[in-house]
Amino acid sequence: MKKIAGALLSLVILSLGLMLLFNRSSETDGCTFEPPPEVQQEQTKQDNSAGSTVDDEPMFTSDEFDHLSPHEQDEMLEDFVLDFWAKELGLTEPDAEEKNLSLEIFNLPYMRTLTEREFFQLSTEDQERAMAEITENCRELRSYVMDVVAEAKSCMADKDYANAEAYYVHSLEVGRELSIDKDGLFITRLVGIACEKAGLNGLVKLYTQTGDNAKVQMARDQLSEIESEVEEMRNAAKESQANS
Repeated sequence: MKKIAGALLSLVILSLGLMLLFNRSSETDGCTFEPPPEVQQEQTKQDNSAGSTVDDEPMFTSDEFDHLSPHEQDEMLEDFVLDFWAKELGLTEPDAEEKNLSLEIFNLPYMRTLTEREFFQLSTEDQERAMAEITENCRELRSYVMDVVAEAKSCMADKDYANAEAYYVHSLEVGRELSIDKDGLFITRLVGIACEKAGLNGLVKLYTQTGDNAKVQMARDQLSEIESEVEEMRNAAKESQANS
């Protein structure tokens, strides 16, 4: 895009320079330097949209232009023409502030509402704020699930298999709620997967102890699917780093 803009800039500046050169022999004192018709139309649109009038910005006369140094003339032409054609061709980049999303538009907890892509559209300050809150919430939730798994193990020790199964399934469901959004934050998804694995590994032990081979295989199949998902996430992270 820079090459295209540069080429257009050179051509248009050359055209304007020739126009000034050929008009100089017939110009009179006080006549005005007017840009090409398409440039005038664009300027008129901009003035109308801003509610400005002709008197807001007086025309730059050729006499005034002639009194500028060659360097100043070149700079004026370059700024004028590049700005015009950049807007015409859509080459202008939006302001940094326009690129950034505001953290205020997302609900708490951010670990559940932010996606990976949206996180990187936040300003640096908002990213730091969000990550501090996300890290704390992930730590608390993982600690909660580990307590649930500990209760399940205690039930298994007492041969209370029904409640043990309920605790393990609960930890599995909590994990799935965090990992289900494939566009979600990697940290949120990884914590969810850790909770899922804790629940499934506990169920494998439970079903093995109770001799329910069908459920043992079901839990192992789900663990295998989780490992595949983790591998996909690793590959996506590597691709993202390679493209950045």
